[in-house]
Amino acid sequence: MTTAMESLESIIISSSLKNNDDFLKDLLGIGVSWDLIAKPFVFADVKMTAYTANGYFLTMNMVLIVENLEMTIKEFVARHPDGSFAMADLAHYLNVTVGFVQVQIVSKMKDAVRFILSGPLVIFIDGYEDALVIDTRIYPMRGIEEPEVERVVRGPRDGFTETMLMNVALIRRRLRDPRLRIELLQIGTRSQTDVSLVYLQDVTDDRLVAQFRKKLQSISSDIVSMGEQSVTEWLGRVKWNPYPIVRFTERPDVAATGLLEGQVVVIVDTTPEAIVGPTTLFHHIHHPEDYHVYPAVGVYMRVVILTGSLLSLLSPSFFIVLATAHNHLPKALSFLGTPKNLPLPLGFQFLLAQLGVDLFERAVINTPTALGAAIGVVAALVFGQFAVMMNLVTPEVLVFMGTAAIAQFATSSRELAAANRLMRALLIVLAWLFGGIGYAAGIIFILIVLGRTRAMGIPYLWPVVPFDWRGLKSLIVRPPLYNVKNRSRIFHPKD
Repeated sequence: MTTAMESLESIIISSSLKNNDDFLKDLLGIGVSWDLIAKPFVFADVKMTAYTANGYFLTMNMVLIVENLEMTIKEFVARHPDGSFAMADLAHYLNVTVGFVQVQIVSKMKDAVRFILSGPLVIFIDGYEDALVIDTRIYPMRGIEEPEVERVVRGPRDGFTETMLMNVALIRRRLRDPRLRIELLQIGTRSQTDVSLVYLQDVTDDRLVAQFRKKLQSISSDIVSMGEQSVTEWLGRVKWNPYPIVRFTERPDVAATGLLEGQVVVIVDTTPEAIVGPTTLFHHIHHPEDYHVYPAVGVYMRVVILTGSLLSLLSPSFFIVLATAHNHLPKALSFLGTPKNLPLPLGFQFLLAQLGVDLFERAVINTPTALGAAIGVVAALVFGQFAVMMNLVTPEVLVFMGTAAIAQFATSSRELAAANRLMRALLIVLAWLFGGIGYAAGIIFILIVLGRTRAMGIPYLWPVVPFDWRGLKSLIVRPPLYNVKNRSRIFHPKD
C-alpha cells in the first residue's frame, strides 16, 4: 500500500498560496487534527501561511519569533520596492537577521510536510515555488537521569533520553573530535523517524559505515515507531536466532567507547537507548563497572560475569543429568544427584520453576513501585515455601533454578541473558527426555548456532573462532588503560 509520504514524491510546491493551502489542509487534516496549526500572515503586502505542530514550541518564544519575522520581512521588502526578490535572498536575509533560529529553503512538498510534522515553522509565500523552514523546535523531553541498566557504583550517572538531539550532545561531550560524524536519516514509511548514524571518520571502516547506511535507508516498514528493536531487526535481518548481534546501551560513555573501537552507533529518536554494533558474543560480558575499578578487580568481575552466564545456561539441565546418572556418581557428589521423589517428573519441575521465575520477572516490571516489595514477598512464598510444601518441586530444583535466575540477572547484557533463558529451557527439555546424550546434543546445537551467527558479517565467536590470542586477551582481561594501544582488529579500524 502506498503511504501518504510516498505519494508526495511527485508533488511540487505550487506558486499559488491558495493551492498549497488547500492541498495541505486536506492532507494534514487541518481543522480536524487540533495539534496542527495553519496561520495566515500578511507582512508588507506579502501573503504567506505558516504551518507548525503544537507542542514543539514555547508560546512566548513563538510570539517573539513571529514579531521578529514580521519586522525583518518588512525591512527586506522595503529594500526591494519593485516587489521582486528571490527566495534565496529572503532566506539569507532572515538567517543573518532573525535571532536564535536557522532558516533554510525546501523545494519539495514531501520535505515540507516532513518538517511540518517534525515541529519546525514552515512558511509558504504566495508567488514562490519554495517554502521557508524556520527551526523553532523545543522538543518535549524528560531530564537526564541515571540509566536503569548498566548501573555503576562510581562513574557517570547521565543516561540517554528519548530526545535524539540530547543523546547526540552527550556523545559529543565525550568525543570532541572533529572527525566525529553524525549523519541524519529518516526511516519508516509512515513514522519518518529521525535516526543518527554516528562514527569516527578516521577510525571506522568505510565498508562498515556504508553497510549500516544502506541497511538503514532500505527500511521500508511503517512500524519503526517501536524504536531501537525494530531498527535492529532490519539491520541484521533477524529471524529466530535469539542471540544479540548488537549491544543496546543507555550510557553515553559506553557508546563513545564503541566508537573509539571502530564500531558504529545508531541513535533512534524517541528511544533512550543507543545501538552499538556490530558486536561479538564476548562483548556482552563487558560492564562499565569494569573500568571504574582497578584492573585486577575488573578482570575478576569479567570472570564472575562469564561464569554467571554459563551457570545461567547450563546448571539446571546439568543437575537433571546428575540425577539421571546418580548411581554412577562418586560418593562426594552423590548428594547432588538424589532429589526427593515427587509425583511430577524432575524435568517438568524445572520447567515449572522456570515459568515461575519468568512470571515473577514480568510481574516486577509491570507492578507499580509502591507494590514491588509486596509482590516479592508473595512470590517468595508461592514459588518457594508453599511450592515445596505442596510437593510441586524439590528444594534442589529451587536451589539450582534460583542460582540460574541470579546468574541471569547478573549477566551484563539483558539481551544475552534473554537468549540464555531460551536455550536453558531447551537444554532442560533435552536433558529430561534423553539424559546426558540430549544434554550434550543441546550444547552442540548451541555452539553450532553461535558459530553460524554473523553480526553484520563479523564472526560471532571471535576471537575464539577464528582464534585471535591478542583479541581474546583484550576481551577477557581488563588491562591497565595505559597499556591499551590497539583497537579490535575484527572491526578493521583505519587507525
